[in-house]
Amino acid sequence: MKIYRGFQNIAPLNSPVVAVGSFDGVHRGHVQILRYLCDTAAARGGESVVVTFDPHPQQLLNPNSDFFTINTLEENLSRIAGLGVDVAVVVPFTRAFSEISYTDFIEHYIIGLLNARALVMGPNHALGHNREGGRAKIEALCQQHHVDVIDIPELFWDNAQVHSSNIRKLIQNRKFGQVNELLGYSYKEKH
Repeated sequence: MKIYRGFQNIAPLNSPVVAVGSFDGVHRGHVQILRYLCDTAAARGGESVVVTFDPHPQQLLNPNSDFFTINTLEENLSRIAGLGVDVAVVVPFTRAFSEISYTDFIEHYIIGLLNARALVMGPNHALGHNREGGRAKIEALCQQHHVDVIDIPELFWDNAQVHSSNIRKLIQNRKFGQVNELLGYSYKEKH
């Protein structure tokens, strides 16, 4: 997997199919999205591209909260690469970047710089300042630019939603058996 730090100097991509997110933990829900990303890119003869952020947006926007990441960026990138993703773009997440509207993010970065042909999204995904760009807004904007939006259904595992926030709560409560079930691998406790 090629890894770019920021959007500068990215080599031209072939019909990219893009997924945007923090992908912290690369849990079963993320795996479902990333497998669909890779399968869709392969079916279209294009490249699979993940756009992620460093630091995690919550670390910058809520520094006094009890938020913690499930894995390091390097661990997440290793898991993403292991799923067969072609390219990862790690965006330096700053306060200024957090204030970009979803329209600017999609039009300038995803379409303008990456030349995305499709965007793969989970059901609760939102982009832009204050998460203003929900599914319907993003789909309408992408449609104007002839970019497909591919919706991935919510993943439930043993009747639980597979979300990073749920996994963090389980880690805090030291329920590592359930953590491992939702992650799909053994969690390494950070000290």
